[in-house]
Amino acid sequence: MKLLMMGLLVISMVALLIVLLRQRFAWKGIFIFLLHGTAAFVLLYIANSTGWIAGVHVPTNPLTLAAVGFLGVPGLASIIFLKMVLI
Repeated sequence: MKLLMMGLLVISMVALLIVLLRQRFAWKGIFIFLLHGTAAFVLLYIANSTGWIAGVHVPTNPLTLAAVGFLGVPGLASIIFLKMVLI
């Protein structure tokens, strides 16, 4: 069963990549998505290494990296806000 699910996942990913890469406007969307994620990772590094925000250290675990990479700068701002308010 696991092998069947993994096969379906791989086939779906390949089909999605084929559809995305055939569209001209998809390249622009992919570039913007990567640019926003990169900017958020750079800001996360700056915030953690320089103490940009006093007393806030965002741990770099898979969950925070996924949120920052997917949501970009607003994701980083929301994680910092939650860190300041909840903890």
